[in-house]
Amino acid sequence: MSTNNIYFVDMEKRFEDFQNNRIDLRALQVMVYDTDNVALALRQLSKSPGRMALGPDKTNIKTLEPYSIQELAEIVKDRLLNKRMDYVRRTYIPKSNGKKRPLGICSIWDKLVEKCIQLVVEPYCETKFVESSFGFREQVSTHNALAKVKSQCQTMPYVLSVDMKDFFGTIDPDIAYRELWHIGIKDQIILNYIYRFIKKGYYEDSCKVENPKGSPQGSILGPLISNVYLHRFDVWLRDQGDCWHDKSVAKFHNYANKRRNLALTNLKVGIHVRYADDILVLCKDYEDAVKFKYSVTNYLIRNMKLEINEDKTKVYDLTREKMKYLGYYFYAYKKQTKNPQQKGKLMVTNELPKSKEDVIVKKCRELLHDIRRNPSFETIHAWNTYVVGVHNYYKGMSLFCLSFRKIGWRIKELFYHTMSKDVKFIKDQTYKDNFQGGKYRSWGKRGYYCFHQFPVVEIQWASWDDKLIAASKGKVIRKNPYAYGEKKHNPGVSMKDISYLVNTSKYIRNSRLAMFRISKYSSMKGVSYLSGNFIPVDEYHCHHIKPLSKGGTNDFENLCVLSEIEHTILHSSTPERLYSMFPRKIRRIKSLIDSLQRD
Repeated sequence: MSTNNIYFVDMEKRFEDFQNNRIDLRALQVMVYDTDNVALALRQLSKSPGRMALGPDKTNIKTLEPYSIQELAEIVKDRLLNKRMDYVRRTYIPKSNGKKRPLGICSIWDKLVEKCIQLVVEPYCETKFVESSFGFREQVSTHNALAKVKSQCQTMPYVLSVDMKDFFGTIDPDIAYRELWHIGIKDQIILNYIYRFIKKGYYEDSCKVENPKGSPQGSILGPLISNVYLHRFDVWLRDQGDCWHDKSVAKFHNYANKRRNLALTNLKVGIHVRYADDILVLCKDYEDAVKFKYSVTNYLIRNMKLEINEDKTKVYDLTREKMKYLGYYFYAYKKQTKNPQQKGKLMVTNELPKSKEDVIVKKCRELLHDIRRNPSFETIHAWNTYVVGVHNYYKGMSLFCLSFRKIGWRIKELFYHTMSKDVKFIKDQTYKDNFQGGKYRSWGKRGYYCFHQFPVVEIQWASWDDKLIAASKGKVIRKNPYAYGEKKHNPGVSMKDISYLVNTSKYIRNSRLAMFRISKYSSMKGVSYLSGNFIPVDEYHCHHIKPLSKGGTNDFENLCVLSEIEHTILHSSTPERLYSMFPRKIRRIKSLIDSLQRD
């Protein structure tokens, strides 16, 4: 979550208030339709990838533009209190195994209400979730889950992998209601809305289909509901691992005594890792893993009413076979060393599957062919975005550098033939060292390809991130998941100025203009578009470069910062006075005047 969100709602303080029981959990609805909370929800929706997707009522993020933030807050309040919601438009996306996954697209009004609820309920739930839950949480990623698996499997090589059939589609609304109440959400309005949200139907082939259970995949509340749904299951498994009840270990003076005495009992001991619906239970021996298989499947079937895929739910011995988890293959082997203390210890490795390697190679070739047909900033940027994204996702892999060198070798000929045409090969390290915060500083010392001062990242430029993976050991150390350090404000723009703009933006008729009006002043550091001087926030006017009446928009690029006097003169009958005031900005002034006077 961006640090800019503090301009609207201080999520760090909200989390601390929930943690210290300063908020009444029976009256959360007031926080949901608060104008600041709605403004933050609108800002995050406007940045989401699916903002332009059409819902069942043909609405998207542009539908919200004509409304002010106060009007949107009233709409959220009305839909929340009256439990008004639309059916979901169901579509299908292909899966890697050839099947299709159902995806639910909600209307923009439902997305807004869901986002407002999420911003209130999620910080409270974060105070309750266990450390072994890694999916859909703030400042937690797949890298933490992978690091914990690799760290614990060194002494626990027997792994139970649990696979559930259509987890999101089989969530029971009654159990979800019970789990929300059990975790601490006591507001009946929010509980009833989520209950009806799970039971609402969907459109498919222009027909309404009633759906008594299941959270639509692709919804905003879906990930949060799934974590709450399995929270009690996480607690049940956690108590059989490292975190035993205090009464059970009261007689044990230290950790070693506890483990020694537990080994003499018939109790099964395991550590679990859960990322969404992907569950692993790590055990020391095969017998404990088999016991967990029966207990875990019975718990999920009886208590949670979920379906288990018996064919894919199995126990793996990592010393003899490979296990697939989160897109990697895991296996263990004994370390070859002369050190007697390290002798016999297991080393756990995760590698890239051959099928995924082929997918990456295929995508790289498609992007290179696009560059070959049209060498432009857009095609180069698409290539860099994909390569950097793949590097960021797979940097937790053991054979990270070696795997991507193999991929680079497979596309080597096509890459260099493509780059030799319109892309220059330079040796100046300045552009590359400034790209991605110096992430690829150690590569391309002898030279690299650059397109108009924009470096081209090669797929084999893969560097191991030992600080993230090796040092963390899967432990998530965070006192507050919404704390991102102090915000570095632009010179001349204080937090008080931004708060003033946020408060005044609630009364602007167009919500998109209200958002970008704040962003423009902050990004330009309060400097005037004409004079180049700093403008106090109470004298700031936001001007459309191309007027709305002439086809202009409320986008960021069409706005500029002007003072009250400059704006008044520009719209007066004699705007030519600006020429004498700012003789160095004649072209800029002329373009503004022409855009206003053009028919």
